[in-house]
Amino acid sequence: MNDFVKIEVARETMNFMIGRYGRKGYDKSNKMLMQILEDEKAMKRNDMAAVQKIIRVYGPMVRGEKDV
Repeated sequence: MNDFVKIEVARETMNFMIGRYGRKGYDKSNKMLMQILEDEKAMKRNDMAAVQKIIRVYGPMVRGEKDV
């Protein structure tokens, strides 16, 4: 997979995760949402390590293979 495809997959994964964990609104005590938002910031800075983390960690959560 080239980098552009990885970034697009990561973007869609983040959209899903923000929707899932932000359903009840923005709350600083929601540690998972805060971590997702930090990873999104890193992804927006084109940090490929963050993109890989998003695909590797959050991807299975989107597919329903594991849940936190």
